[in-house]
Amino acid sequence: MRVVSLGSGSSGNALLVEAGPQGRTKLLLDAGLSTRTLATRLASVGISLSQIQAILITHEHSDHVLALPQLINRYAFPVVANSKTLRAIQDGLRSGVWRTDAGRTVAAKIQVEESVSYIPVSAGKEVEVTTTSLEASSTIVELDHPESGDTLERATPQAQLTFPHQILPIGAHLTIGDIEVTSFAISHDATAPCGYLLHAGGCRICLVTDSGEVTPAMLEQMQHADLLILESNHDRERLVRGPYPWHLKRRILSPTGHLSNDQAGEAILQIWREVGMRWLWLAHLSRTNNTPALALESMRLYLRSANINPAHIRISALPPTMGQVWDSTQLWL
Repeated sequence: MRVVSLGSGSSGNALLVEAGPQGRTKLLLDAGLSTRTLATRLASVGISLSQIQAILITHEHSDHVLALPQLINRYAFPVVANSKTLRAIQDGLRSGVWRTDAGRTVAAKIQVEESVSYIPVSAGKEVEVTTTSLEASSTIVELDHPESGDTLERATPQAQLTFPHQILPIGAHLTIGDIEVTSFAISHDATAPCGYLLHAGGCRICLVTDSGEVTPAMLEQMQHADLLILESNHDRERLVRGPYPWHLKRRILSPTGHLSNDQAGEAILQIWREVGMRWLWLAHLSRTNNTPALALESMRLYLRSANINPAHIRISALPPTMGQVWDSTQLWL
């Protein structure tokens, strides 16, 4: 596997994940940058947008979906998310606006030639991804183990989706090429936000950002990761004393807001084991209420408090620009 951070933070989030022989399976996790920025940053690591096979979306805030209108209009790859998030995306496309992480709105524009409804399926069945009138070849993927609480409803006019998509219920598993994807719930003020655990070739990466708290369900998935991408959004004191209006501070500090440096550190201590995670990327850092130095030092303090040898884990803080590149071959070095 290869993982590339294309951008992390309130200005836009996107990750590239490759797996299989010659990296034949290529996925995006979120698309919160402009299409031009995505294309430029992908090109810098030798990838074009036309090579992407699917986009996994964590939730519908603009810093995670900004490029979707243009990507949907130009390319045939499906948007993968749970049914509630897909409907929220559809609402954004129809209304022409996305909601930002801070509650404001930004433009979301696309021209779709015809509407296509999705077909509900049962766990374990093969699913043909629905497409718009874009000239696209269908992609076959497999679903299993959906949570009973996120069953697929029968198609109705309200449920019709006008873009290529694949429904991945929260708690379900989905195979896309060489990568097995597991979705799990997180706690954020979006419609149905989720994190992802991706597994390929004996390696696992886990993405957990935009959550106001760490739940047992999240810890269960995080403990399997070789590379964990974990939100460390703010320093609590810096946020409280900072320039944000109180209603925004309250939102960030709430159980449906964002993880602080301290919460990230406490989560790592709960999942730490000697033969577990070896790489940690601290993500979604606030430019106003945090710094890479603060986030890194906070995490190291937590590790030292538990007598964890810092040589056993490599920690990086992701920037809003091109960030870290991780290759699973490092596991064997």
